[in-house]
Amino acid sequence: MTSSHTSNTQAEAERITKELQAGAPGSSALDLLLQRAQVYADMGDEDKAKADISQAAALAREPDASAASVAAVEKAFREISVGSSSANHSKHAGLASDAIVDSIVQFVAEADQSPEDAASSIAEAAGVLNSRISQNSRHSLLTESQLCQLVDAFHTICERAKLTKDQSALAAALANCVRSALAQLAVQTATSNEKEAVSEPAARSSLVKVAVRIAETWERHQTDGGFKQQTCRLGAAMYTTTAYALSTHSAAPSDSALHEVVRRSFAFCINQLWLIGTLPVAAADEFRDVGQGIVRLLTANRPLFLSIFVTSAPAVDRLLMLLGQALGSERRSMAMLIASQVVASAKDPSNSSRLPGYEPPTARSGAPALALVKLQQGAVRVLDAWVQSTAQAERTQGLLAIGALYEAGVGSDVVAALWLHGGWVEELWDQGDVDLRPTQLALLALADASSSDAAVGPRMKKAGNGLVQELVRKGAAKSATGEDRGLAERAAVVLAKWSGVVVAAPAAESGTVEAAPTEDADPMALADMHMQHISDALASTGEPDCAAVERATEALGYLCLQPQLKEHVTQNESLLKALFSYATKSAVASLKFSAIMLVRNLTQYRAVLTEEQKRMRQLQQMGAKAQGTAAAAANEDDDNPLDRPDRVSARAQLVSAAGAVALLVSAVQARSSPSDSVRDAVAQVFVALATTQALRGLVVQQGGVRALLGMLTGDAPKAATPYVPRALGQPRDKHVAFAVAKLAISVPPHLAFSDPREVARLLLSLLLEDTEPQALLMRFEALLALTNLASAAPGSSGDIRGFLANDLGGFSVVETCVLSEHPLVRRAATELVCNLVYDPKVFERYAADADRGVPPEDAKIVELPDDDDRDGYRSQRLHLLVALADVDDAPTRCAAAGALAVLSSDPRCCRYLFLVHPRASDVFLALAADDDDMRAADFKHRVAVIWANAASCGDTRVVEAMRGQGVCECLQTMANDKDMPYRAAATSALEYFA
Repeated sequence: MTSSHTSNTQAEAERITKELQAGAPGSSALDLLLQRAQVYADMGDEDKAKADISQAAALAREPDASAASVAAVEKAFREISVGSSSANHSKHAGLASDAIVDSIVQFVAEADQSPEDAASSIAEAAGVLNSRISQNSRHSLLTESQLCQLVDAFHTICERAKLTKDQSALAAALANCVRSALAQLAVQTATSNEKEAVSEPAARSSLVKVAVRIAETWERHQTDGGFKQQTCRLGAAMYTTTAYALSTHSAAPSDSALHEVVRRSFAFCINQLWLIGTLPVAAADEFRDVGQGIVRLLTANRPLFLSIFVTSAPAVDRLLMLLGQALGSERRSMAMLIASQVVASAKDPSNSSRLPGYEPPTARSGAPALALVKLQQGAVRVLDAWVQSTAQAERTQGLLAIGALYEAGVGSDVVAALWLHGGWVEELWDQGDVDLRPTQLALLALADASSSDAAVGPRMKKAGNGLVQELVRKGAAKSATGEDRGLAERAAVVLAKWSGVVVAAPAAESGTVEAAPTEDADPMALADMHMQHISDALASTGEPDCAAVERATEALGYLCLQPQLKEHVTQNESLLKALFSYATKSAVASLKFSAIMLVRNLTQYRAVLTEEQKRMRQLQQMGAKAQGTAAAAANEDDDNPLDRPDRVSARAQLVSAAGAVALLVSAVQARSSPSDSVRDAVAQVFVALATTQALRGLVVQQGGVRALLGMLTGDAPKAATPYVPRALGQPRDKHVAFAVAKLAISVPPHLAFSDPREVARLLLSLLLEDTEPQALLMRFEALLALTNLASAAPGSSGDIRGFLANDLGGFSVVETCVLSEHPLVRRAATELVCNLVYDPKVFERYAADADRGVPPEDAKIVELPDDDDRDGYRSQRLHLLVALADVDDAPTRCAAAGALAVLSSDPRCCRYLFLVHPRASDVFLALAADDDDMRAADFKHRVAVIWANAASCGDTRVVEAMRGQGVCECLQTMANDKDMPYRAAATSALEYFA
């Protein structure tokens, strides 16, 4: 490395360091750290580069970090830690980029005369070039001519019949260089410096030239299968990047040349890359690159993609073939992702606009989109032929493919027509009895995946219940083989899911005799079977069969929708401990999710219903009773005493003792890369656990608060942005806030939260909730939580009164809650006000102008004016507190009196209360005379403080008014009560009446 290059990179590192030290905000700091990491990598300092990437990763884990930030960190780690650091140590690091390109081109042209080991050296040079391209994201380091030269060099290498390891590495390095350069030529949605960005005309020209060069090369090798497989294996990402980057450039309708190039590029990726890269002989990384590229092209231009894909029978057939791969196959999983994306796009009528025969949809049109129709036609044709085939391999493939569509959530969209064929379902199960075991396994997988479909599940259960139960029995026999037991496990899962499926009784026809339906399997026996499967797997001496544990856990979760089974499973403490411990340590996300859903079903409280929902439920129950006993029983479970709150709370304590909280926390940690489904489920379970007061300390102790706050969506209020009180829009955010509120009620804030301010916004937003059936409960508990948070000593480090009331604008929200018609919400809001009045600004809201218009001491005192008299005495807030001190609810009276006791320390408030307000004195006397309520001592204490403050306010009229109202006698009685908390205040007040 030359000295000038070293000094330049060192200067760049110092510049970035200064910017970081100046205090760049989160997203900018993350970008700067990644830039400095690349500079350190260029300098050969791998340790510093990785340290910066680690710091950037920590920022990317923050709740307000974007998905783009996470992707940037992953890319930097991959490029710096894996590839570029070694390349930058090479002898080519000091060469100019054009010199490296010339070296590569010359080597490829003279490859026959070059020594074999020279390929590795040139591959290192390509690695250096790729690192530079990736670092300079806004500069085009390669000219149009150089890009074409590198593409030609890549194809030249791939023309060899068999590549050595070094030659393959060189071809891959060249493809990576071109891919990185082409990615920069895509039109950016936003650029920080337009002058540095590549000009669009130049970028478009380069992309067109590369695309044309690729097409011409493939046309010359149209019959060379070896060339196609090698180029696809090594350059799939480069090819799809070319098509994607081209699709980002807008073209005028008259620019037919560019439109044709883009179309040809998409057609090439779908009809060539997709078919070659997904062959059974394709390597895993090749398949991954092709699959990811296909998804990317779909999102880039949906109408164009669908116009090619759904009309290409080989492309659709290949997708179905991949869906029919063996269970657990990575290729099947990728195909499910592609299928879900394709179907979601095809359902949108506007994405069919490039298909022949397309007509714009009308408001009355109920027909499916044209693209979806063509996809359905192709899929049904192929899958029906496979399932009806006499070849077991094809039948198995068809069953697995249909099951995969249902697993992906698009089965009813694609193959609904299959179930309309007369006797089709019955034929599935009639033949299932003689199918080979792999085919039976595929049939069970289809039954499993389609069990939740309302149109399919009941028909599958009715036709297949007998065979599935027979498979379970065979697996339990002493003579059963390993394959029999494997089938039995799968069959038992299906029975568990079918346990909640109601099959309507068929209408009897005259002159016909209906066959007696097969009785449902005993749910209790099924639960015991699955628990035994889990226990056996976890007790094995070797590594447990994770897939078997997951299947049994999933089935157990379905069975635990039935109240009696919830109790039965919860009592098996040893099983739950072993299962939760195994799932917590496991890195398999699907196993964690199955275990979480089991916990959710065991601990879920009855849903809170609105009045309208209650009426609808009554109608449903009446209809269920009319339909038959099975449907009626399903509805009666809603009122089962085993789902009473006390029973749910007891189950929550048992599963928490078994390790459920640790499982939940582990499932949403950043390193687990939790899905939205996992986060949603965990948030719901935390609400259920936090509902049990005895568990709140445990949830906090085991990291529940940090786990909850880490699950907030991007729509949740953040500390970095100005807060405007508004309701939470995302269901997960509501669940998180609700769980946090429950925890904050019982646990001291300094123990539960590192900074109470981080949850104040959430709780304040929860006060505005009005869409959930349990909105009142959410509001009530949020108020209780805020009251606890606002209970720290005034002026202490944990005092958030001013932050909540003033900085967040929460005081007006709390005042609205004080006016609530619901007594519990009104009570909680008044208690919060009692805490907030210790803040000087809140205090001043009540005291400001309280005595405005009160005449001098020698003037006549008048009554409180009417509400319409805006020129008289005004203090609505104090007036409201006096009214609240006179309501029937004792805790509300106590809280209002407490707030008045604080406010009475200001003479302005005293003059209003005793010289103006017509009923304040009577209310205070009533509180002092209340000896029946258990809070009598609290009432007396607060009133004694009010009277003591009023007597010492400096206005003799106040003292005289109190004397004439009989206050002295009441104070004397209080002063005679020894060892009572109010005695000191009463004695102090009496001194002013001497």
